[in-house]
Amino acid sequence: MTASILVDQVSLTVPIYVQRERKASGWVQTLLGAAFDPPKRETTRLLESISFEAREGDRIAILGRNGAGKSTLLRVLNGVYAPTAGRVEVTGTCQALLNISLGFNGEATVRENILLRGTAMGLSSAQLRAQIEPILDFSGLHDKSNHRLRTLSSGQKMRLGFAISTAFQHDVILMDEWVGAGDAAFMAKATERMRDRVGGSKIVVLASHSAGLLRGICNRGILLEQGRLVFAGDIVSSLRAYHELLARLREEESALPGEGRAASTYGFVEQLVVQRGVAHLQGWCVTQDGMPPEVVVMSVEGERLEPIAMERYERPDVVRHLGLKRTDVGFRAQFALPHVHSLAELDTDLQVYGGASPAQATSVLRLAPAVVAMMHETRHAAATGAAAS
Repeated sequence: MTASILVDQVSLTVPIYVQRERKASGWVQTLLGAAFDPPKRETTRLLESISFEAREGDRIAILGRNGAGKSTLLRVLNGVYAPTAGRVEVTGTCQALLNISLGFNGEATVRENILLRGTAMGLSSAQLRAQIEPILDFSGLHDKSNHRLRTLSSGQKMRLGFAISTAFQHDVILMDEWVGAGDAAFMAKATERMRDRVGGSKIVVLASHSAGLLRGICNRGILLEQGRLVFAGDIVSSLRAYHELLARLREEESALPGEGRAASTYGFVEQLVVQRGVAHLQGWCVTQDGMPPEVVVMSVEGERLEPIAMERYERPDVVRHLGLKRTDVGFRAQFALPHVHSLAELDTDLQVYGGASPAQATSVLRLAPAVVAMMHETRHAAATGAAAS
């Protein structure tokens, strides 16, 4: 069966209830106000005249600020919301990874919840019964299979929901951010399965703020602003349009709260050298709104270190790859490590973070493969030399 998505002039208007502001001096007046001054019903338009198509092989990124309509559009595509105007046609089997706990019942057992959740996904009983054991294996919940769901921890529930949601391959996958669940060991399995499902699907529609993730998965993009489609094109052009939109809003001082440089950061450490008790780091990083973060922090043996010197420099290659507006996303930073004299002495749990301030630097920057290989080679050479002596 071929897979396709057609969105033709789709609009969505929903009712909202607005309560006028009133002052009350006590609880009696509050109760009387609630009883005799009911909220007023109004309507608001969440999506307006959106049109695009997706065919087999398309990996479409939905870009936009918080509140732009990304999640709403995904729910329209999945049939959760019926458009008030226009039409949506999705051909092929479709799986929406939007709410992985949908259909759960806390009083039912884990095994029963596999059937409940699968039924909410539109799967048949025969399909589900054949997958019960593999789902329990993947989630690591065999010993909990006959326990009530409410007795599980939040992490265990998340693992179960993820295992059920990704147990089957579908033609079309709709995702609101990259799905992750559980501890580090389970995350590795979850990431591998997600990549397998995305690779095996015919069409992927992914909403995310992560430029790196979208650039690595998607080939096309659409940009939403206030419920309207304002740009559609290849992924690099779409990312560039998104970053230009954010830059324009910053200049107009109209960006939404919480979308500044405290946003999550993505990037790589491409060089790491230790000389005379100083670690020299070089790489690039960018926030989800396309800006270079204010600071890079290094964690060694559990201690967070601020740089003794840091400078930014231009990286046109990264700008072209991610469609950025700012060009100075490269960084060079130095950290004082008085008790470390070589790369071989660095702790294996070394982490590098980026953020708006030392306290807000919580997003991990990845070590480039060349850096990881060099660290392993240096440690192996040091261990070999020590054994020989």
